[in-house]
Amino acid sequence: MQFTLKINSPNSLQSIICDLIESAFERQREVAGTMIAGAVMQHLVGAKLEIALPGVTIEHHGFSVADAPGGRKGDFLIGDAAIHVTTAPTDALIRKCCDNLNENFRPVIITTQSGAYGAEALARNAGITKRIDVLAVDQFIATNVHEWSKFVLSQRPTTLLQLIEVYNRIIEQCETDPSLKISAG
Repeated sequence: MQFTLKINSPNSLQSIICDLIESAFERQREVAGTMIAGAVMQHLVGAKLEIALPGVTIEHHGFSVADAPGGRKGDFLIGDAAIHVTTAPTDALIRKCCDNLNENFRPVIITTQSGAYGAEALARNAGITKRIDVLAVDQFIATNVHEWSKFVLSQRPTTLLQLIEVYNRIIEQCETDPSLKISAG
């Protein structure tokens, strides 16, 4: 069963995105051993980047494809930014961010609200707090949707549909589980 994004909700965009991600966490709890929320977040970020950066090639990978074997610097490498999307930042991710910095990449961690606090604490312990950006996924996506909609409520459904279309195309290309797709509600 696909996820549903409520495009005509009276709730804030941030709340709509949070609800979608929470439904991915709920499904993940029901299906032990799966990382559904991380996959949804990664591909939402990928869809957002693709729309925000026309003319820039965004390389998408299946969620279960690890960065290390292929030598990837993060989930997305754009310009000098190494973008890491995660539900739960770890010491290993912070070490990867340190490696990014040593290789002249600017690490950006995109995570949940609670994950942002954890990432900042881990970065502080590693002494790199001022050298990385830590962003909450809901704000990262909602900000662009507001801008693309020109802050006009009546434009929001069209913009969210575009995000869903790009996201679903990425799922078709990179994942084998069609239940990761999103339908408009």
